[in-house]
Amino acid sequence: MSGQQRAWGWAVALRGGSTIPWQGWLDQAEPGEAEPFATYLPGAQQLGLLRRANVAAQAAGRTLPRATADRILAAGVTGRGRGDLPVLGAGEPERFGPRPVDPDALPAHELLRVAAGLIADDIAAIEEAPPQRRGLAERVRDARRPQQAPFVVVGVPWRARAVTAALEAQGLRPGGRGATAYLLADDLGAVVADAWTARAFDQGGPTWQEFVEIFATAGRLPPRADLPRMAAAATQRYGADQVRVVIDTSALAAELGVPGIPEPPRLGANGVDLVRRVGQPLGGLVPSEARPRLLRGALVGRLDGRGGPTPTVPRNWETWLATQAERTHHEIAAAGYPVLGDLDRLLPGPLAQDTVEPDATEVLALALGLLLDPVRPPVKEAT
Repeated sequence: MSGQQRAWGWAVALRGGSTIPWQGWLDQAEPGEAEPFATYLPGAQQLGLLRRANVAAQAAGRTLPRATADRILAAGVTGRGRGDLPVLGAGEPERFGPRPVDPDALPAHELLRVAAGLIADDIAAIEEAPPQRRGLAERVRDARRPQQAPFVVVGVPWRARAVTAALEAQGLRPGGRGATAYLLADDLGAVVADAWTARAFDQGGPTWQEFVEIFATAGRLPPRADLPRMAAAATQRYGADQVRVVIDTSALAAELGVPGIPEPPRLGANGVDLVRRVGQPLGGLVPSEARPRLLRGALVGRLDGRGGPTPTVPRNWETWLATQAERTHHEIAAAGYPVLGDLDRLLPGPLAQDTVEPDATEVLALALGLLLDPVRPPVKEAT
């Protein structure tokens, strides 16, 4: 009985929904064998991910569709790191190349390299509806509405886009001559987290820990979190008297004459990290300008309110955050921008002892949910 045949037997069992680990398969009195159903034995990452997907499906009282199982086994490995890894015990190791591994001993981030590529494929296959043009009736209704003061919402794109959409849903339309620019601000730690979220959707990029370290070691804020810089840019574009800093969105709602402004979607640290991971392979499948839009359309609704709490700045960078917050507070106050709310809210309190950061195991759990219930309908199996 060869190791290759045993490995193929395990792969066949996994295709059928088995959750038995590789070592458990080998420890059976008579491990099942099978003939190859593909040219090459799938890699350890693919086999490990398929077993985890079967476990997730079983926990939900479901069975993973065969088409999904086959997609996982045929998938490539994305991101930085090694390629497909051979399975330990499935034959004599090659003289050169990566060492064989137990698929069930692989860390979650290795399995995520396969899962992220599959989710990216699903998102890339979504057909975007063309933008709808406003009809005549809607334009007539707009013309009959009382004239509103022209405005725009600026700041971290993640929040600014959500607030703008909420105002549009209440009948307000941004833009217009002489618009007032409302710059959204908050506790600077939250602003930095929003900047990382925006970066994850737009470019993928570094992990949360890397993101903070890059700017903290440079002694500056991420451009998307640099509120004085954004205020200065708004001043140049709209005029010195046309910029307001918004700390309290209820005050903004009152100024614009709407009942309230709902909070933007909340993606926890693990949810944003999954977006970041999926965005990297998606960038090779769709035009760069389409990637953020596709990610928002496919994942925000699925991940809103999930993925744990939002990330927090590690305590070893507390001095950096406090210094940047004091600078931000001073520069905005010195510039004399009208402030809606309490400007002192920019200043973060003491950071918690335990940093909130993405956990690869939790990120993988979210990814498995998106494989079990894809963002696009699965291909029907042949009967």
